[in-house]
Amino acid sequence: MARPPMRDFEDYCWRELISPQVRYIYSPYVRERNVGTQPALLVVHPGIAVAGPWTEAAVQLLDAARARGIPVVHSVPPDTRAATALAARATEALVARPCESAFFSSDLERVLTRLDAQSLVLCGAPTSGAVRASAVEGKSFGYRVALAEEAVGDLTAMLHQLALFDIAHKYGDVMALDELLDQPTFTMTPAR
Repeated sequence: MARPPMRDFEDYCWRELISPQVRYIYSPYVRERNVGTQPALLVVHPGIAVAGPWTEAAVQLLDAARARGIPVVHSVPPDTRAATALAARATEALVARPCESAFFSSDLERVLTRLDAQSLVLCGAPTSGAVRASAVEGKSFGYRVALAEEAVGDLTAMLHQLALFDIAHKYGDVMALDELLDQPTFTMTPAR
């Protein structure tokens, strides 16, 4: 059975903020989006309370990753506990995050190498802070980065929308949650 087509590249939460002129300027960034091979799910826990429906979508993504055998890594800032709904299981890696990026001054790259991850799926908050910083560095480390717009959140809708626009056009593949879950590579990775 053929997968349904993805929405248009610009048909996501930022569409109403972006003028036709800006769409034209950024049109060279339009590309096919997907989850790369051998993904790991990186749960970016916020350092401050960022409430919203993103948590429910992140839990759905986390449950799907666990059910499909995808490795899960949690990135938690200092003096912060993971949100109960997104808490790490004993078998999942927990990486301390001293700054916005989950990579910077942490052992995340070592953990991902040990897991043989070749791509990353991100969820968490805030979109304009730790999620965006982790997407930028994930790409810099050579990972294909993907995320579902519903599974990340921020303190304001505008920050969320602008950060996702920036990620989508430079650092990662933004999709709807159902589109991401339907990706053929969002499945169990080979035995490690």
